[in-house]
Amino acid sequence: MTEPRHAWNHANYAVPPERLALVEACVDALFPWVKFVAKPTLLGYRLTDDLHAGALYVRPAAPAAALDAALTRLRAVDAELDEALSGLGRIDADFNDHVGFAVPTVAEWEERVAIATRLATERPEFQIRVVDVFRPGDGRAQTDYLYQAFIRVGVLGPFRNTFEMQAHRG
Repeated sequence: MTEPRHAWNHANYAVPPERLALVEACVDALFPWVKFVAKPTLLGYRLTDDLHAGALYVRPAAPAAALDAALTRLRAVDAELDEALSGLGRIDADFNDHVGFAVPTVAEWEERVAIATRLATERPEFQIRVVDVFRPGDGRAQTDYLYQAFIRVGVLGPFRNTFEMQAHRG
């Protein structure tokens, strides 16, 4: 008998309502997740067959739009705020807020990194940026088996918008 255990089971993002369709198009193009709900008030993606083992939810929220507008307005007049938010975009990706997920193979990881890189150019409205990539043997990787790519999805908002995609070498 398996003992009950604590486990993360989802991440939720509040986005400006007018961006929900763009977020949906971005996630559909960028990540290998299965969309299991698409309503005007909720997008849901599962990472595995068991949606309780990992899911991403996106909800339209007017306060997210108000926050986005306020930050844009205040950044223009408050150099310290602008520098703080810009600094979050410049620090080592592993030190910034992010959500991590794993893909099953290094081949899929490489394919997804290539997709993110391509979408960053072809779909600028998604505001995708491949922040950093670590491969075993590159002199910067944390281990000799872990592949890591940090992908920022700006359409989610100005911060807490980064995903770390991992794969493990056999």
